Formats: sequence, structure tokens, C-alpha cells
Amino acid sequence: MTHGDPATDLSSGCGHSARRVVSKAKHTLHKPHGPEIGPKAEDLPGPALREVLLSARPSDAFLLWACTGRLRELLPELDALRGVSQLPAHRDDAFMHTLKVVDAIEPTPVRRWAALLHDIGKAATFIETPEGRSRFFDHHRIGAEMVPPIMSRFGEPPELIAHVQRLVQLHMRPISYTPEWSDAAVRRLIAEAEQGRGEQGWRDLMALARADLRGYLPEPIDRGLSVLDQLERRAARLLYGSSLPQGAGSEAGANTVAEEADAQPRSPLDGHELMALAGRPPGPWVGALKEYLRAQVEQGLLHPDDRQAARELALRWLDRLDPHT
Repeated sequence: MTHGDPATDLSSGCGHSARRVVSKAKHTLHKPHGPEIGPKAEDLPGPALREVLLSARPSDAFLLWACTGRLRELLPELDALRGVSQLPAHRDDAFMHTLKVVDAIEPTPVRRWAALLHDIGKAATFIETPEGRSRFFDHHRIGAEMVPPIMSRFGEPPELIAHVQRLVQLHMRPISYTPEWSDAAVRRLIAEAEQGRGEQGWRDLMALARADLRGYLPEPIDRGLSVLDQLERRAARLLYGSSLPQGAGSEAGANTVAEEADAQPRSPLDGHELMALAGRPPGPWVGALKEYLRAQVEQGLLHPDDRQAARELALRWLDRLDPHT
């Protein structure tokens, strides 16, 4: 796989910038003339890991463990994200991005665990396209399946595990929002987020989505924050009959509800493009494939303007198609 910038890639002995952070972490966690403030990796699992997760900056401890090899023993699934490229979309590898997200989200057990594990499926799903793009198809689903065994190792209660698993499963959906989503699609996302947790589940999901974006700083994230603002206003209108007050989101914009009016979700590729891609004559398969891509857009799993991702999804769908269909 392709490695990221050496200053942020820990896969080759810890980069220079990482060593500076680790040096600071050692000073914080292990003062030379006093008791240790933070737990050692060998003291984990259990409550000690939660102590780190709920600290002011968990990344210090995780970087220290990564650079000393402890993370490979403690959380091999997280260690596997080191060096997983997100180029060209993002500079940081998946590991450094994850640490930034953990630091950026509010220190509650649900939110910090969800931030730590939100991209845990990326190592298992990484592919590099011929154009050099990093892709992680279904990483949210694979990651959600990984959550219970990971958290169970640390003795976390089933209820907490279920909430975190749901957030990992859903974490890609909010940032994929477009005004083309139907009201039913927005309501369905809210209902899935609130399952077993009520309104707090929706707030947790939106907090994770915002932290996920902040985890890409200093890259520009204004557009993504605006998307989340639009979604929150749309959700408030559907739930309460009114839009959120101006400024209620962390980056509330000036878009009006009228600008976010419903439009039918559509496939990014039309029938002619699909036939050219498949090299097949017209048939029922064209409508079935368009409906599949349209459903991906409606569910927030595919952006209506992401034609490259639509082509890749279409080719995977075609691979499973009976050649005589």
C-alpha cells in the first residue's frame, strides 16, 4: 500500500513530527520524578484504556504505544491503520486521521470509542485504483462488524458496544447528504441513529460526523461542515416543523429550507453510460442497475455527482450479474 507523508506516517519507525509528539507524551504520561499519570499499555485492557480515551488528548498515549510497539499487542486492528494511504483525497494516513478525530470529539465513552473505531475497517478494505486513488468500499460495514469483538476484549458493556457499532455503521451517511435526498431517507437515517438511544443517538452521530471532518484539518472542510448544517436543518424541519436557529450548528450557513427542497434521487450514470461501461446490449439489467445506483444515492452511500465511484459500484454489480440476463 502507499504510505503517506513521513511526518505523519508512523509505519516506518515513527516520523520526525511523530517523535516530537511521543517525546511530549512520555513527559506527560511518565514524569521522571513523580507517579505515572497515565496507564502503561501492559496495564490494559479494561478501565485504564477508558481513562486514556476520556483524557484531554488521547493521541499522546496512542502515539507512544505505536512508536514503542505496544499498540500492536494492545489494539492490532488500530495498529493496522498505520500507513494506510488516503491519497489523493487526504494527506494523513488512516491512523493519524483516526487520532485527530478522537482528539476532536467530546470526551464521552460512546463518542470517543466511536471516533477510535469509525475507520477501523479501512485496513481490511483498502484498494488502490489504477488512477492511484485510495478506496475503502464497505469499510463502514466491515468496521461495524469488528466493533463487538474489539470492545468486548476491554470488558465494555453490551449496551455501549451496540451504540458504538451503530455509529460506526452510519458514520459515512451524514457527510453524503445532498438536497436530493427524500424526506423518507432523512427520517430513516434519524431513526437508525436513534435506535435504542433516542435523540442522543442522532446528536452522537452528528458529533462524530463533525469530528471526522475536523480530523482532516488543516485541509479545507468548510464545504463538508456546510453539508452537515444543511442536514441538521432539514432534520429539524422534519422532526419539529421548523429549521434550526441560525448559528445552531457549528458552522451554520445561510442556506434556506427552500434551497434544500426535495428532489428525487438519481443514478450518477444514465442508461447509455451503463451500456458502454458494460459492453452489453439494452435489457432489463439496465433498469435494475440504475435502480441499484439510485438506492445507493438515496441511502447516502453514493454522492449523486461521484461518477467514478458509481462506475466502480456498477462494475462490482455487473460482476455478480448472470451473463445471460
